[in-house]
Amino acid sequence: MRITGGGARGRRVSAPEGLEVRPTGVKVRQAFFNILGVELKGCRFLDLFAGTGLMGIEAMSRGAACLVAVEEQRKLVQAIQLNVIQLDFHAAQILCDDVRKALARFEPERFDIIFADPPYKSGLGEPVLELVNRHKVLSAPGVLVIEHLKSIPLSKQHGRLALVDSRSYGQTALSFYRHVESFTATGHE
Repeated sequence: MRITGGGARGRRVSAPEGLEVRPTGVKVRQAFFNILGVELKGCRFLDLFAGTGLMGIEAMSRGAACLVAVEEQRKLVQAIQLNVIQLDFHAAQILCDDVRKALARFEPERFDIIFADPPYKSGLGEPVLELVNRHKVLSAPGVLVIEHLKSIPLSKQHGRLALVDSRSYGQTALSFYRHVESFTATGHE
């Protein structure tokens, strides 16, 4: 797997073999980063269900100020840690934890961009949306993006978080959520 943009463009990211991991495809990854564009510069990025860590690592390559990656499988956490060391991304924190437990421990409005890629058949897209809303870990102008199967759409609104965009790439969908007050304040009602 290679980083597709930013200062570390073209560098390899490795992952342990034999684990069931579905890295975000190149087309979806590039679309995600193109959509967010300048929002990445200096952002605080949270990568939930980090897997190989590729999304968070690429965010760092493209200008994120810091990264927190949460992954439950210890072998994957170790691989992500090795990758960020090799890339000199010192502002990266990798947590070996259950996403649901980790979200409860973060400070309110800590992150500007939250990317969540739960296992497609886990049904965790909705719970992540609910937990991010409940624990208020997303900054007011920030964005939560959940990668999921297109055939299993997510809620249009959950508390203060409203669906503002959804894009499909084959079977994969990216759903973008922002705070309702941030979304309406910019005139996108």
